[in-house]
Amino acid sequence: MGQIFRGLLLLLLFVALPSAMVAQNSSKVKKMQRESTELKKKIKDSENLLVSKKKDVASQMKHLELLNSQIGQQQDYIKQIKHETDSLNQAIGVLEKELVQLRKELDICKSNYRRAMTYVSKTRLKQSRWTYIFMAKDFRTMYRRMRYASEFSKNQQSRGEIIKKKEAEVKAKQDELLEAKATKDELMKEAKNTQENLKGKKEERETLVQELNKQKKKLEQNLAQQRKKFANLNQQIDRLIQQEIAAAEARRKAAEAKRKKQAAEAEAKKKAEENSKKGKKGKSASKSKGTTKKTATPKFHEPDDVDAKLNSNFAANRGKLPPPVAGGFSVTSKFGRYQVDGLANVTLDNKGCNLTAPSGARAQSIFEGEVTKVVNIGGAYTIIIRHGSYYSVYSNLSAVHVTAGTKVSARQGLGVLAGDGAGNSMLHFQLRHNTEKLNPLSWIRH
Repeated sequence: MGQIFRGLLLLLLFVALPSAMVAQNSSKVKKMQRESTELKKKIKDSENLLVSKKKDVASQMKHLELLNSQIGQQQDYIKQIKHETDSLNQAIGVLEKELVQLRKELDICKSNYRRAMTYVSKTRLKQSRWTYIFMAKDFRTMYRRMRYASEFSKNQQSRGEIIKKKEAEVKAKQDELLEAKATKDELMKEAKNTQENLKGKKEERETLVQELNKQKKKLEQNLAQQRKKFANLNQQIDRLIQQEIAAAEARRKAAEAKRKKQAAEAEAKKKAEENSKKGKKGKSASKSKGTTKKTATPKFHEPDDVDAKLNSNFAANRGKLPPPVAGGFSVTSKFGRYQVDGLANVTLDNKGCNLTAPSGARAQSIFEGEVTKVVNIGGAYTIIIRHGSYYSVYSNLSAVHVTAGTKVSARQGLGVLAGDGAGNSMLHFQLRHNTEKLNPLSWIRH
C-alpha cells in the first residue's frame, strides 16, 4: 500500500514539472514575430512609395536614397528572420525533449495503473469489496480493510485522471511542436523571397549608380546645391533657436525677479505689522541681542516649473516618441556625416534626418509643447516646437496648420509636406537640446 502512495506522489510531481524554458522561448519568439510584422509593414510602405521615372540627377539621387532605405529595411528583416528562426530551433529542441519526457511519464502512469489492476485481480477485492471487508477476523482489521479499500479506490481514480491529463499534455505538446515547425518553414520561405527581392534591389541600385557616375559633373553640382541649401537652413535654425533660448532665459530671470520682489514685499509687510503691534517697547526690545529670530531669505534660482516638467517628461521618452510623419515613410538620409551607399567618395552631412513619404503626407508633433516659430525659409515652411529645453524642428512644409504660440499635443497635425521633386514628399526633421544637435532616430520610433 505504501508503494501505491509513493507511486501516486511521483506521478503528481511529474504533472507539476515546470516548462519555464519553453515559456521563455515562446515569449521571445512572439516578441520577434511582432517586430517582424512591424518591419514587414515598413517594407510594404516603402515599396508603395512612387518611383520617379525622370532622368535628371536630382530625381535619380532621390531614387537612390529610397533604394538604399529599402535595401537597409530588407537586410534588417532578413536578420530578424534569422534571429526568429534560431529561437524557433531552440524552442523546437526543447519541445522535442519535453515531448519525450511526457511520453515516458505517460508510460509510467499506464504501467503503474496496469500493476494496480493486476494486484486487484490477485486479491479478494476482485470478487467482492464488502466480502473482503466483512471476512476480517476482528473489528480493528475490518476497519483497516475498509480504509484500505477506500484509499485504493481513490488512488485508482486519481491514476485514471492523471493518465487522461498526461495524454492531453502529450497531444498539446505535439500540436505546439508541429506549429513551431510550420512557423519555421514559413519563415524560411519568407527569407528566401526577401533575399531574391533584395538581390533585385541591389542590381537596380548598381544600374542607377552607373548612370549617376556617367553624369559626374551634374551630380557634383546637385550635391553642392544640396549642401548650400541645408547650410543656409541650419544657419537659420541655429539663429532662431538661439533667439528662443535667450527669450526663455529672459522669461526665467523675469519670473525669478518677480518672485524675489513678492517675497521681499511680503517680508517688509510682515515686519511692519509686527512693529506696529509692539510699539515703542517692542521696537526697543527688538534691539536686544538674541530676542528676535532672523527670517531666512528664500532662494529663487530654480528654473521655470513648466520648463522643468516638460524637460523631464521629454527626456524620459527617448526611443518611444512617435515619428514626425503620420503614416508610412522611409528614412532616406540619416543623422551625421556618412557616405552614400553605392556612390564612392560622395559624403553627406545631415544635422537631422530626411523622411520620405507619399505625396501629401502630413507632419505631426512628436510631443506636447509650444510652437515658437513658423517661418518660410527658401520657399518652404519650418516649424520649431519647444518642449522645455528640447526643440523639435520640422522643415520643408508646403502648408502649415499652426502659428507661433500654439500649444500642441503629441501626434497633432502641423502641416503638409512639400514634394521632393521625384513624386513623393520629404520632411527634414531635427532635434535639439538647447544648442546641442541630437540624433532624432535614437529618439523616435521608426
